[in-house]
Amino acid sequence: MKLITIFLEMATFIILIPSVQSTLSHTSLLEQICRQSPHYHLCTMTLRSSINHRSKEDIAGFARLTLEIVKANASLTLEHVQKGYIQQTNGLEQKRAMRDCIALYNMIVNVHLREALNAMEKYDYKIVKQRVYAASIQAEICENKFKNSLTKPLKDTNRYVQNLCIIAASIVNKLLLQNHLTSAY
Repeated sequence: MKLITIFLEMATFIILIPSVQSTLSHTSLLEQICRQSPHYHLCTMTLRSSINHRSKEDIAGFARLTLEIVKANASLTLEHVQKGYIQQTNGLEQKRAMRDCIALYNMIVNVHLREALNAMEKYDYKIVKQRVYAASIQAEICENKFKNSLTKPLKDTNRYVQNLCIIAASIVNKLLLQNHLTSAY
């Protein structure tokens, strides 16, 4: 009986070692990536919450994950604006700004981020970077639509999308640098 208990403890220990090592290597890579990002805390907070759902991560995996998170958040913003914000908005100028933001977020979700994710699958990191920057600019344009308004209902969302795009672009820059270095040899 004691031999079985020892065997089970050893088997459990052996099974846990690779997952702990995997998490440690993910965590150290995540730390390295996020330290080089302009928004360290947002990067670590966002990516760390999703790291355990993946069995293997590399720099491209973190870039893809960041793009998926940006797309999910931008999609939620688009949905909320379409369903509720526009009815709750007072004034013609604010309603016009909200309609413009709907068009901008449609571009972010259905064009820029979709193309970025497709380009990730093709390892075309230049296109990924271009599309991510375009999405960031679209969120900034949305925010500027409210510059003359007393209330800025999408300020936090726009900033969040912009910052996540900047994080994604910084990760993609690492991929571009890696590709440049490997193609030089």
